[in-house]
Amino acid sequence: MRYLLTTLAVVAGFCGVACAADPPAKPPVAEPVVLITGSDRGIGFALVQEFASRGWRVMATCRDPARAAALQEFAAAHPAVTIDALDVADDAAIDRLAARYRGQPIDALVNNAGILGDVSGQRLGTLDPNGFEQTMRVNSYAPLRMSQAFLEQVAASKQKKIIAITSGAGSLWLAQQTHGFYYYSMSKSALNMAMRMLQNDVRSRGILVGIVTPGPVDTDMQREYRAAAAQANTPVTTPAMTSADSARALVNYVETLSADKAGRFYSYDGREIPW
Repeated sequence: MRYLLTTLAVVAGFCGVACAADPPAKPPVAEPVVLITGSDRGIGFALVQEFASRGWRVMATCRDPARAAALQEFAAAHPAVTIDALDVADDAAIDRLAARYRGQPIDALVNNAGILGDVSGQRLGTLDPNGFEQTMRVNSYAPLRMSQAFLEQVAASKQKKIIAITSGAGSLWLAQQTHGFYYYSMSKSALNMAMRMLQNDVRSRGILVGIVTPGPVDTDMQREYRAAAAQANTPVTTPAMTSADSARALVNYVETLSADKAGRFYSYDGREIPW
């Protein structure tokens, strides 16, 4: 009996080593990648910080990186953040950057760059055609052009998301509360339409297009907007949030974007906005 128990113990020990081998180690999960336009200040810079804090690899772009001191300092302390020069109003610059990152999967393309435009040139009596062209090109055409240029990189990723940072000013339903700022409002309406149509074209490839407003955020653009509105006796009284708070909500939106929300107009706080 003692011999039998000893033999069983040896066999059990042998099988514990040779028969019950540890499962193979899982390959490391690559961190998701996001490309953000207009990353040097305001909401764009806050998005860089928020995505990086959540473990994303961030491709930050802006027109003049040499003058983006805060972004440069942040990237120096965070190896997962890289910076590229990009003027979204320049088709050739967009194509050069897309060529540089050919074959690089991009989980989320965040079209954040935008301008308010010359306030004095977009009111009745002082309409400036050059200002119209610039505002429409940056706010409406550029996000669509970026989406076209980086479509294959997005399609090659796991999350497959294209995000447009828009504005409540782009809602026709809310236009009854808006005065002046014709070009800015028109450009955001055009952006919303472009992104909705883009969703129709890329849905079969599994790509999700998000249309989201960041809310009233305390940025240079918002302060300029409010100052002009006050001067025109149509003051904006809605409290403004910090860029960090807005970015936190926007990244939540990006990370949870699903097919049922794609191509629809949402606020940073999860409310769907009437068109």
